[in-house]
Amino acid sequence: MRLYIALLLVFICSAAAAATLKDSYDHFVSLDEDEKYMMYWTMNDATKTISIAVAVQTTGWIGFGISPHTGRMPGSDTVIGWVTASGTPYLQDRFAPTRAVPLLDAQQDYNLISAEEKNGMTIMKFSRKYDTGDSKDLKIETGTTRLIWAYNDVDPVTVNTFTKHTKQGTRSVNLFTSLPESDKPPLPSDTQTFDLLNPTVVIPNRDTTYWCAAFKLPEVNDTAHIIRIEPIIEKNHIGLVHHILVYDCVFDESFHGVSHDCDSINMPAGLRGCRGATVIGAWAVGGSAISYPAHVGLPLGNRGARYVLMETHYDNPNLQSGLVDSSGMRFFYTHQLRQYDAGVLEIGKATSPFMVIPEDQPTWELAGYCSENCTRDVRHFPVDQCPHINSQSNLPPTGIKFFGGMLHTHLTGFSIIAKHYRNGVELPELLSNRHYDFNFQETEFMRKEVSFMPGDQLTLICTYNTKGRKTVTVGGIATRDEMCLAYLLYYPKQELSVCFSQDNYLTYLGYFRTLRAAGRMPHYNNYVPNQSSPPHAWDVIRNATIGKGKYLQDLYLLDNYTPPLQYCAARNHALLQATNPMNVPKFVKYPTNTYLENSFASDGTSQATKAPTQPTQKQTSKPTSTSGASKLHISNLCIYMLPLLAYLLTSKA
Repeated sequence: MRLYIALLLVFICSAAAAATLKDSYDHFVSLDEDEKYMMYWTMNDATKTISIAVAVQTTGWIGFGISPHTGRMPGSDTVIGWVTASGTPYLQDRFAPTRAVPLLDAQQDYNLISAEEKNGMTIMKFSRKYDTGDSKDLKIETGTTRLIWAYNDVDPVTVNTFTKHTKQGTRSVNLFTSLPESDKPPLPSDTQTFDLLNPTVVIPNRDTTYWCAAFKLPEVNDTAHIIRIEPIIEKNHIGLVHHILVYDCVFDESFHGVSHDCDSINMPAGLRGCRGATVIGAWAVGGSAISYPAHVGLPLGNRGARYVLMETHYDNPNLQSGLVDSSGMRFFYTHQLRQYDAGVLEIGKATSPFMVIPEDQPTWELAGYCSENCTRDVRHFPVDQCPHINSQSNLPPTGIKFFGGMLHTHLTGFSIIAKHYRNGVELPELLSNRHYDFNFQETEFMRKEVSFMPGDQLTLICTYNTKGRKTVTVGGIATRDEMCLAYLLYYPKQELSVCFSQDNYLTYLGYFRTLRAAGRMPHYNNYVPNQSSPPHAWDVIRNATIGKGKYLQDLYLLDNYTPPLQYCAARNHALLQATNPMNVPKFVKYPTNTYLENSFASDGTSQATKAPTQPTQKQTSKPTSTSGASKLHISNLCIYMLPLLAYLLTSKA
């Protein structure tokens, strides 16, 4: 009984301390699963200072550190603090060259504000500059920060002698772009919820499965607002469920409850057009619940979603059999409408097997465009070319305001930047993460909303590291494949929900046939038309190698000189452009991988044959306006055409 009372008192005191700290800092997160190590922080851009508090259920020493984007101890910037039995506080600025006790830093840049030990808990408050100027300290930058933590149940033996930690771990956090607690209003009294759950899916024993389930949403009077979305991931399935996307769609009510492998022949044609269109809910590995700021909500009902398709990506690299899953999403909604209807705009580069990243490259950039042709007033198009477009413009004359978003690549991606242009001039970056962590795909919120006007352009730049890979990496749905996408949150909601660019795949087809002729792409000699199942284009291109010389330069030139095609659409992929396919008459070009130009010149590599659409002059290192494009469109490359393309790739010239 006494033990129970003691534990109860510890819990009550811990809760009271947590409540006080939550009111004093903008953000908080538990660094461990047991919520015994809590971190609170506030970023002050005016003074370029971060203020931190840690509350740990221990009476011994506590350690806190910033890892060099690895989540590991070597190279980390750390502090160790404790409070002695007599009440004397210590906070030591240290650095860790190896996996050993961090060394004391000659320059102490962490400022202790207060420290106390009470009811089995140690609370320490301290601050430091974003950039201390000390070579032993790591800069605090935007993007994902990998934090490391540790603690022991006893104080150090001396100020320089520490017993090994009792517990330790690592946690990725977005220090700059987490939504402040003050912007998360309490749930209204009339808040209701509904769950979208997969119906006991038996996961196939293959590495990648996309599962689709169709739902009719709860009926509401007029319009309600979705104000919070939570993932519901089955226990022990965190590694199995890679991402979940929920698409607002229009389909026959009879499809409610239909559930199939998204890419199987059993998937109804009436549901296929939902995928990749209007996203209203997105979660990916490492993410948590999303609470919308107090002035916006996703519309449900008359002004918003009534039917949805939920797409779940299952990642099963060990090809396990017998796995069953019912994960999904929970939506919180209210009839107490907020000021604005929110929407989601998907931008980036269309995912296709012709989106190629060479093997064994420490850095490789790809760029996707949402051009001014998609965002400007559609009255620029002749009326007879746009009979299907009901509204006068894709964006209102006053524009929209972006307030957050989720950036998405797969395993080799390490940097994603959304650039913003107006009248050909680059504005401050919209959203960026130069330390992207595949295992922490959290929705980020901008510290200041960004106005986006008709005619503005967005460019998404994704950077990858394929060191150690023996063959190329392609754009695709598997976790080992890659993507370059962003789901941007904005208001007020518009019809435009997809705005990205895609490659002229016939130009790239010629390049891959050149690789095949050079022996850099395996043949599929066992394929006999009409007698065996042909391979998909992904199966062929994934086995290609490019190397460091001529063929790398060929790809560099293709990426930089082949004009992209645009795609802008609304719900169910209703086109919001004059034709499909459609060229990009004018956009600001971002030159990718320009560092390679010098290497091509220095190693004597002969210049590759340029594609017909390429200009004869060399690409400059600065963005330039580009016009003209092929009349072909990758969106016409349906899944049933991929075997044909693979045959073209592997057949004899």
